[in-house]
Amino acid sequence: MRAKLKPIAEQVVVITGASSGIGLAAARLAAKAGAAVVMAAGDEQTLRAACAAIAEAGGRVHPVVGDPRSAEGCDRIARAATARFGRIDSWIDAAGDGQTLAHPVAALAERLREQQAVGAFVGFGRELGRDARDELRAASRVLASTMIRLPSNWTPESPAAGAVAAALQAVARPMGQLEVAAKGRGLTLASLAHKHRGLVAGVGLVVVAGAALWLTRGRIAQAARPQMKKAGRALVLQAARRRPVQAVRLVARHPRRALKLAAFLR
Repeated sequence: MRAKLKPIAEQVVVITGASSGIGLAAARLAAKAGAAVVMAAGDEQTLRAACAAIAEAGGRVHPVVGDPRSAEGCDRIARAATARFGRIDSWIDAAGDGQTLAHPVAALAERLREQQAVGAFVGFGRELGRDARDELRAASRVLASTMIRLPSNWTPESPAAGAVAAALQAVARPMGQLEVAAKGRGLTLASLAHKHRGLVAGVGLVVVAGAALWLTRGRIAQAARPQMKKAGRALVLQAARRRPVQAVRLVARHPRRALKLAAFLR
């Protein structure tokens, strides 16, 4: 599903497991970005303390005590969020794992259908359970999901900044699947490339242009010009079609190189 979602600053975001770890870090970052944040967890005392600290810093937050690993708990959280802010736009589950995500997905999908809206779901874990996969498939018309796979050596003490930043970006621009690098040190290279597809496309255009200009200097390259032009045209057109906005920006930043490349590929 290609959903046009609101910027994070305009969203109501439910974050479960929000009293500590990834959930708390995500709540802080979302509130700082301007979102209305519903913080949910089972430990009431810890949750309220965390919520109060974010509110004191200027964040719009609301605590809800509930177990996000059960259908009843997720329904309670969703009802409380709707009662407080009038709607739910997205849900970040940092409380369970891939085996228990069916309940929050179902709760979010039900509210989105009632609101006649689309939203985003972000979950953390290593492997999705069958029930979670079925719920995501059934809800594909109303929500776009991003699954962030944590490494096998992940611990509560692992750095969470990279995973949390990716989760907040996925709330506004779902990315399907991402993977956190070993020991929580940011995202893997493949996930970074997926996350920054526009930048990768732009770099690709620069590389193609540079390679074409460099190769055409030699005598041997003169004989290979027809094949190089054909391959270069295909690469440039493919990149430009996939990321037209980034391609236009790149041409605007490097007009001389763009003109040289166009002349070569003619």
